[in-house]
Amino acid sequence: MRRPALLIFILICTFLISYIYLQEIFNLDKLKENINFLKIWVSEEIYISRISFFILYILFSGLSFPLVPTILTIAAGAMFGVIEGVIIVSFASTIGACICFLLSRYLLKEFINDKFQKTKTIIDNKFSVNGNYYLLSLRLIPTISFVLINLIMGVLPVSLFRFYYISQLGMLPATVIYVNAGSEISKVNNINDVMSFTLMVSFILVATLPLLIKFAINYFAKLKNI
Repeated sequence: MRRPALLIFILICTFLISYIYLQEIFNLDKLKENINFLKIWVSEEIYISRISFFILYILFSGLSFPLVPTILTIAAGAMFGVIEGVIIVSFASTIGACICFLLSRYLLKEFINDKFQKTKTIIDNKFSVNGNYYLLSLRLIPTISFVLINLIMGVLPVSLFRFYYISQLGMLPATVIYVNAGSEISKVNNINDVMSFTLMVSFILVATLPLLIKFAINYFAKLKNI
């Protein structure tokens, strides 16, 4: 019991540090101020810059730092361009999600079951019925908490491999949009500028597709059996 309590304390401290200090460093204004320097660094230190960024992204997303991964996703587009930025962020964010998933499964299981019992029960019921399709739908909606999905899925009977590939696929559309916004950083004045209301509605509609596909498969399977 001591180990989860200590980890929770550490996580709370990291959240506080991120709010107090990291938001002064990792924000759009700072990114715009330093973008030329970062581009020079990326072009001169080809391997170090990419490895450093990749590890930094995994660290911040794995430990669930608020807002920092979003800024880093935009920064990836500004620093590396769309294609390379999407590849780096897609793998780093998914690995980070898996770290959070494993922390939940092996260190925070009791805490998650106690504090998020109602949410866990809802997701568990939906997941038991719709499986992969439901997790994919959750990942396709950027407004649903990245951290909450990782933590709840960690205490459900889902394999790490299954969680990994569905998460990477589901988070890819939002990753492309944020990285693309970063490639045109001069046009972005606020994080909310990236996700317009119309775009959010589009994401929600896309997120219903996996469940509709599941419904269609079950429907035609029943017709064949009649």
